[in-house]
Amino acid sequence: MMKLLYLLAIFFIKYHAGYHFCGLEINGVPLAGINPKIGWIFAPYICTLYQPQNRFKIPLKYSYYKNKIEYYGAISIGTPPVQMNVQFDTGSSSLWVHSTRCDSPACPSTQNRTRYDHRSSETYQKYEKEDESSTLWYGSGSVNGFWSRDTISINGYKVNNQRFLEPTDMSEQIANRAYDGIMGLNYKRERDSINIISKYCEQLGVNDTVFSFYLTKNNGGEIILCGTDRSKYKYQEKLKYVNEVEKSSLGISWTIPVEKVSITSDYTDKRYTEIIATSNTALVATGSSFIHGPEEHVTAIKRSIESILSTIQDPRANLHKLPNITFTIGGEDYVLTGQDYIIIDHDNVIVGLDETNTPSTSEWVLGGVFLRKYYSVFDMKNHRIGFAESIHN
Repeated sequence: MMKLLYLLAIFFIKYHAGYHFCGLEINGVPLAGINPKIGWIFAPYICTLYQPQNRFKIPLKYSYYKNKIEYYGAISIGTPPVQMNVQFDTGSSSLWVHSTRCDSPACPSTQNRTRYDHRSSETYQKYEKEDESSTLWYGSGSVNGFWSRDTISINGYKVNNQRFLEPTDMSEQIANRAYDGIMGLNYKRERDSINIISKYCEQLGVNDTVFSFYLTKNNGGEIILCGTDRSKYKYQEKLKYVNEVEKSSLGISWTIPVEKVSITSDYTDKRYTEIIATSNTALVATGSSFIHGPEEHVTAIKRSIESILSTIQDPRANLHKLPNITFTIGGEDYVLTGQDYIIIDHDNVIVGLDETNTPSTSEWVLGGVFLRKYYSVFDMKNHRIGFAESIHN
């Protein structure tokens, strides 16, 4: 009986969990698993008793805002620590959180939202240039304020003297979101908020700064710090890396080349493929909900989709009839079906594509519509992004 259970366990690990139970990989090495050479299993004890993988994961909640799905997770700021929910955004580079110093009409009240008060924090420090102020621009609006420093905590691990913005004014579109701030994970300089993840990984003894995202439509998701979670993408898949991440004198942007964007349909029993764009670039942005692109290209794609939608009586049951949108990146085809890019909210059928509206020089922005289909890995050391099809698809 024990031998049978042992063989079943090995089969399960081999074909469903990439040879390890916990799923988490640090520097490509399983955190806990099976050693096939000597034939014994140690992962159950590590995973169930100590659960070390929890140190590396931040659960992500989700909310709908104007038919768009947004994701956010908890960090803490100050001493004593105040927990705040932030959006982790690879499309921007700075950290800001709601502050009691925000006094414009758009700013949320302390009754409606957690707000940081630096007067209550023992570790608060004025920024070196007290009078320095900045405006941070996003596709959905902007925040304006002054820079401060304080301790940021993730899962109990502290990063001291981290720079962040305390807003004094902001757009209503930003203020109305479910989260308390944005933590940018693009990086241009040492003081950017991606520095938090670098120092966090150093404290856990991980030298290579890698982080990855797993997003779902109806069950939130998670960000994995300092590694990847093999259990969150299909077991037969291998991560496919794009090495041509955009680099400049300012730093690194999570922008990659896109060889081709095309749309394929066989709704009329005659299969056709239309090439929409070639030789483009795309910013991989976890803070964006939709896929954004140039107006002429987005219009062409939506026209094909909506012409078929207009002939379908029950869209929920017939999403498979809609065209496929394919992004060819690094020689690989990343295909989105109607089930991937259509969002149905009550009786509203929303196509998850829109014109580019972010402060980015790239033609396309690959947001949640793309990243729910494809698990994404951001490798800072090797300047590359990896993709694999998520398990829930």
